[in-house]
Amino acid sequence: MNGELADKSQLLSADITSVQKSSKSVYLNLLKNLNAKMIWIRVLSIPMLLGAFFTTGLLQYLLVGMFISYELGRMFMIRQIKKLPNYIDYSTVTKDMIAFQIKLINKALKIERIWAWFFGPFAGPLGYMAVLAFKYKTVDQIIMNNPNLLYVLLGLALLVFPINYLGNMMNKYAFAKDVERLSANLKELEG
Repeated sequence: MNGELADKSQLLSADITSVQKSSKSVYLNLLKNLNAKMIWIRVLSIPMLLGAFFTTGLLQYLLVGMFISYELGRMFMIRQIKKLPNYIDYSTVTKDMIAFQIKLINKALKIERIWAWFFGPFAGPLGYMAVLAFKYKTVDQIIMNNPNLLYVLLGLALLVFPINYLGNMMNKYAFAKDVERLSANLKELEG
């Protein structure tokens, strides 16, 4: 009887070790991709801040507003990512740890989706207004020289739907496979 229990415990420990190793590589890949996303948000926001230093008036306010919105979204995502450890702690219960990590990763990606749906409708129109502010300098000249401005701004605001859809598809491409593998490892531990 002891021989059977010893064989089963060795088999079980080998499975847990393989799940832990598999989870570690998937988890570290997810962390790397999330950190790369934060770097790209910073790379896209810095030129707006730099541009604000070299302009005045409406354009300066638009650029600073866009920079702040990018950085706020980045800040909320980083707060979630900072909760994720840079390693897998094997002293904790593996399935609880993996479940916690999946929850935090999904929460960070959800924050990005909410940010995109909230700020997205403003991004296109604000960018277009920034170009017009650079060209015409005042709001009066912008309105006078662009009779269809309202329609253009509305059309740019509506572009948020296909752009957000593409963004969700990009997130699925970058993160879904690893999240699914981590979830499969969690189910294997629970089963």
